[in-house]
Amino acid sequence: MGHVQHVETDAAGLPVALTDPLGARTLFTRDAFGRVSEMTDPLGGVTRFGWTVDGKPAWRTLPDGATERWIYDGEGNLRSHVDALGQETRTDVTHFDLPSAETRPDGTRLEFGYDTELRLVSVTNELGAVWRYDYDPVGNLVRETDFNGRAISYRHDAAGQLITRTNGAGEVTFFARDALGNVIERRSGDTIATFTFDPLGRLTEAMDGDTQVTFHRDPAGRVLAETINGRTVASAYDALGRRVRRRTPSGAESAWEYDGNSRPTALHTVGRTLRFGYDNAGNEVQRQLGPQAVLAQAWDANHQLLSQTITGAAGRQLQQRGYTYRADGNLTGLDDKLTGPRTFELDRAGRVTAVTGTGWTERYAYDVAGNLAHASWPSPEPEEIGDREYSGTLIRRAGNVRYEHDAQGRVVLRQRKRLSRKPETWRYYWDSEDRLVEVLTPDGTRWRYRYDPLGRRVAKQRLTPDGNGVAEQIEFTWDGTALAEQAHTDGVLNGPQLGDRRVTVWDYEPGTFRPLIQAERSQLRNAPQQWVDEQFYSIVTDLVGTPTELINDQGGIAWFHRTTLWGVTTDQSRTGAYTPLRFPGQYADPETGYNYNFHRHYDPTTSRYASSDPIGLVAGPQPFSFVGNPFIHADPLGLSQEGGVERVDPNSLNFSQRTISENNYADLMRSGAWDWNRSGPLHVMEVDGQLVSYDNRRLNAAREAGLESVPIVRVDPSAPHPDSGTGKTWGDKFRQRFNDRRNIREGGPVPETGLRESPTVKCKK
Repeated sequence: MGHVQHVETDAAGLPVALTDPLGARTLFTRDAFGRVSEMTDPLGGVTRFGWTVDGKPAWRTLPDGATERWIYDGEGNLRSHVDALGQETRTDVTHFDLPSAETRPDGTRLEFGYDTELRLVSVTNELGAVWRYDYDPVGNLVRETDFNGRAISYRHDAAGQLITRTNGAGEVTFFARDALGNVIERRSGDTIATFTFDPLGRLTEAMDGDTQVTFHRDPAGRVLAETINGRTVASAYDALGRRVRRRTPSGAESAWEYDGNSRPTALHTVGRTLRFGYDNAGNEVQRQLGPQAVLAQAWDANHQLLSQTITGAAGRQLQQRGYTYRADGNLTGLDDKLTGPRTFELDRAGRVTAVTGTGWTERYAYDVAGNLAHASWPSPEPEEIGDREYSGTLIRRAGNVRYEHDAQGRVVLRQRKRLSRKPETWRYYWDSEDRLVEVLTPDGTRWRYRYDPLGRRVAKQRLTPDGNGVAEQIEFTWDGTALAEQAHTDGVLNGPQLGDRRVTVWDYEPGTFRPLIQAERSQLRNAPQQWVDEQFYSIVTDLVGTPTELINDQGGIAWFHRTTLWGVTTDQSRTGAYTPLRFPGQYADPETGYNYNFHRHYDPTTSRYASSDPIGLVAGPQPFSFVGNPFIHADPLGLSQEGGVERVDPNSLNFSQRTISENNYADLMRSGAWDWNRSGPLHVMEVDGQLVSYDNRRLNAAREAGLESVPIVRVDPSAPHPDSGTGKTWGDKFRQRFNDRRNIREGGPVPETGLRESPTVKCKK
């Protein structure tokens, strides 16, 4: 592409200045040991760093003066972290430097227990409940018992691969594998799903009784076409691997343009164009929302969003939203022209306890485990408001709403008491994969939900009163893990009429769940292959990517809404425009009262999921809870917000590959320009006392750059892999990587304990 990044170095060869392809400069000052002591960003903001004598991070001061600190013991174990407000999180350490307890700023405490082989065998939560892990003689996890006594058991073959999983309701899932360990069949009850892989172990087809999914890839493994039951999303990429074109099943085309830093500068879609502008630090400062409207954004010295302003035709201001923060980055105020000002009160754990607007207040209280204990907000339907009751971690009552669960911990009944009226009852039905497959609503309507073998919902159907036909259907088409298009058809029972099929298309910021546009299309009755674009909206989102406004072609606000802290809609425009998108990755289902969230269903009235987290405690100590603060955190897959992150010496980690592709990660890490918050931590698995990294390029770069520590998350080998719908666990994915053909060509499969030596870097041809 011809883009050049310039790196200036000192006498020791360490970068002291980095000039990106567009001319923005980042400067570095280093101490006598070559460690970065100051970093000046392209806007002049200075971040300062302090180090221990052992080279571990001791403190960091952001451009606005906010400082956080880290304290270690004599063996280099992190023992204390003090945030910018002076709040301390303490870690106790037991034998072999294993963490035995964590005490948070609000005084709550988690405790960890280990066996003689240093395997985690227990986690004791803030209420004293214990989550237990049991292993067989060779170290395979064979049973885990959660805080409520629900037991999940596992069986493995001689190679340590998972072959059966039995959940708390006694439902058994069987896995069959090929010689490379790929799951080629998953069977549970009457459902059989099959999976086909190419010689490199990449999925090419997944089928079950309802759905066929196929993938067509280029030689680099990028998906060129993904087809679900004949509906195809096609993609094209440039020489740098950036996607530049997409076509959905309805024929909606998107084309992307990028600048020299690979930031998107234009999106051309369904006859409209959005254009994006950035400051030198890469913050988006302007977005052209079609021909009539502009979104302007301002940022503070810490690169936190300060304001959003939408102007329409003739420069008329349509919306103004301002944000204020406290020193630790939590939101304390939001001033919104359309929905009014709001202030936020927070406790020592960073949880919102009150939201105050003009003439109204939301209030929230939490128990020691972080469960919502009381909630109130302005509402004409107060049934959900009031105290919450729990049995273990299962919610039993929220105000005047009662919940029942099955043995797997899934909500099977939600009953709302009404004054002088018959209670309203919803009944929920689940399959063995914890997917909601049917709901019976209070008026007797039955809805059915269909999924592909990868766990994505591909249809929801309103059944006829006799339950034998389909009265209404919405089909969903996916672009990886993001919803790309839905097709809504009424009158399916008698066969849809041409023109009755309405399609909604969404496009997102590349690599995110932040929606940018919503287009509504329909087929011509006399020309079914032709589509008419009926409505087009640009989508404006908040800090985390939740839609706040739809902007129409005329440059006006077609839709906006206000919600409670946890997502209950309390006010919205009444213009007829609408989007079902909610928190990132969520889709509102009015018939269930839940938001579909890929792997789970979210209840905004209780701020909880209707089923336990499929990855267990890997996601955190509260398997039913949503994120800690939905204004600054998101969970787009219904799996985990963040957490479980620790820092270790990269030289203590082993590799899972013999070769890696060429990259410039080490230069970015040496210069201090690498952002671990964006890349995420390394995923590592412990095998026979050795920590093996799944992320090899970043680990190699960290070693080359001489980093003293890197963030890691320890994965549970028996937990489902977040990107796998085939039943593959983290252990399966590691074994697949160990036995990759590229490893075999370079010397044989990688042992399960990994490799100490760095992988060979293969240059791009």
